[in-house]
Amino acid sequence: MLLTSEDYRKTPWKNGGGITEDVLLLPQGSSHEDFDIRISRAPIVDESRFSVFPGIDRTITRLGENPLTLCFSDGQETELPYLWPLSFDSALAPSSRLPAGASRVMNVMTRRGRWQAHVCVLRGPAREKRDVPPGGMIVAHAAKSGCRVSGIQVGEGQTLIVDDMLDVLIATDAGSACLVAAISPESAR
Repeated sequence: MLLTSEDYRKTPWKNGGGITEDVLLLPQGSSHEDFDIRISRAPIVDESRFSVFPGIDRTITRLGENPLTLCFSDGQETELPYLWPLSFDSALAPSSRLPAGASRVMNVMTRRGRWQAHVCVLRGPAREKRDVPPGGMIVAHAAKSGCRVSGIQVGEGQTLIVDDMLDVLIATDAGSACLVAAISPESAR
């Protein structure tokens, strides 16, 4: 299923501090309170605390050019490199610091004990084969320029969700990048 920005559902952040675009929210009909899988992208325009999602594992990837630092309550600070995923327990709810102004992120969130996600960024030029996890899916988001996923062109900002193939071939050209999330049921470990 190929999704464009017109397919993404715009909703307010749980903490009221901004707007997010839900790319995928599962199971069907779930909300920000009871989802098992949530993939979203959002601008981070103000320095504020992230929303708390107990029981949710989050992988965040900076899509925006401007730097973004996450500040955790234990004093740990992590600057997010551009297009480099960082995973953490969403209940930790770090604060954001924006030394050069607004940035943009992509979030892959899964309910612990039910689902798990492995997120990476494929930078071009490259070609990689990925297995679709049993009972799971591969989510490919064209983060910079476009990419091809098993022959399907995915334009910048678009997302392809694959759950009906055994494996997919992801190809990126020079200067392009594709965020790839392999999402599988925890019981499949």
